Amino acid sequence: MIPTPPVPDALIEAMLSHEASIIIGHKNPDADCLNSQYLVQSILHYFHKKTLLLSPGPFERQEIKQFEHHFSTAIPDSFLKLQPLVIIVDCSTPDRIEPFNEVIEGLTVAVIDHHAAGTDFGDIRYVFPKAFSVTFLIYHIMKKMKVPLNAVDAQRVLFGLAADTGFFRHINEGRSEVFSMVAELAEAGASPRDIYQTMYGDRSYQSRKLLGLLLTRTESNYDGRLLVTWETLEENDLYGEAERDSDSLYAQLLAVKGCEVVLYFRQEAHLRCTVGFRAGANSSIDVGLIASGLGGGGHKKASGTALAMELGKAMTTVIGILAFYLGS
Repeated sequence: MIPTPPVPDALIEAMLSHEASIIIGHKNPDADCLNSQYLVQSILHYFHKKTLLLSPGPFERQEIKQFEHHFSTAIPDSFLKLQPLVIIVDCSTPDRIEPFNEVIEGLTVAVIDHHAAGTDFGDIRYVFPKAFSVTFLIYHIMKKMKVPLNAVDAQRVLFGLAADTGFFRHINEGRSEVFSMVAELAEAGASPRDIYQTMYGDRSYQSRKLLGLLLTRTESNYDGRLLVTWETLEENDLYGEAERDSDSLYAQLLAVKGCEVVLYFRQEAHLRCTVGFRAGANSSIDVGLIASGLGGGGHKKASGTALAMELGKAMTTVIGILAFYLGS
């Protein structure tokens, strides 16, 4: 078991001393980000504080589209006049909350995060890279502040934890504290079955067509240690984010014998290409470090970045960098 660092007293004091708080997540939010925002809001509401959930979006992933109407895209002047505490979750660099990073200048900022790479920003920081999700950390905040755990919040903690662990595929030996937490969450009313269905079920026929296309065109490099697939601008326009099932794609390719790293390129505009990185369970390659060097970030096993390049150049550039790790 790896002990979780204690919740900073400064974070609790700030949450209790401010009348209002703005809770911000990163752009292109995922389930851990959004559920972390909900959980922070739940804590603050328990202490009768005013809150504003803020997200730059977009909410294109199938499992999170239902949450979009709960999040604002701007901060009312009336709320800013309250001099609110700003709580940023699941975010390793301030540019990941654009355009809000300029609006919140001068306010006290607390950061709750679990990314290993990134920028040391914020006035108060609760950052633990070995936490499997930010909801994991917020669960510890709830316990520290003696906030009762209801079924809704238990589901939120588990949803974030399941999402960031690939439904527990990425957990190594010696991390029994995660499963002890899951037992407590299930006892409180969380449903692993329902979360699995939300994450992986109810997919469209078109999404299976796209998954098949991406698997079929995958190329093998360095004796199968690096697998690469891509999506053109035309295909991105045709299928859209809602039909993309990246988790299933990565799971299928990482299951290939000998595969250490998977790269997934998507051309989103003429000179904008996003790159998803995933590393196998037994790979020593830190894809979070690689993505950080390209202006992105993430975790040791899962990360991403965006490059101002067309598809071919982006692929040549990133595959060339991987050559350093896999052999030229």
